Amino acid sequence: MTLAAVEDAALASASAQADAIRRAAQACAEQLAEDARAEAVAVIAQRRAAAERLADQEEQQHLAQARAEARATVLRAQRSVLTDAVSAARAAVRELSEDSRYRGLLERLANDARERLAAAGPVHITALPDGGLVARAGSREIDYSLDAQLDRCCGAMASELERLWR
Repeated sequence: MTLAAVEDAALASASAQADAIRRAAQACAEQLAEDARAEAVAVIAQRRAAAERLADQEEQQHLAQARAEARATVLRAQRSVLTDAVSAARAAVRELSEDSRYRGLLERLANDARERLAAAGPVHITALPDGGLVARAGSREIDYSLDAQLDRCCGAMASELERLWR
């Protein structure tokens, strides 16, 4: 064999090896690019899902906060209405002493106090400047002040007042 033939054979072998290496490198690069694209798609999907979960959580928090604020507003409005109603009732109670039936009411309250406190000893009845009376016997006391009567009345009406808001 001649030197030229050996050179041609070596060149053909090197060329074939280079082509094989190039094809393998190309296939490897294509596989790496495909793997990178697939991984990027998976990461994007994971991040999108995480972002959607976070957005849902934030939306739920905003809704809960809005509901709480709305409930607080309703409660403030209800409290304001009740406060105004009680203030109006107190003003009306103050005018009760001008009513011709007021003396009769005081007498009924005093008689009730005497009956209820009779077992505790002598009953002392004191008229109050703001209206009503206080009855005492021994260590017992009944507050028939107009304010106390109004408070008891409002307390007894609590369930009825609650129905106003439904």
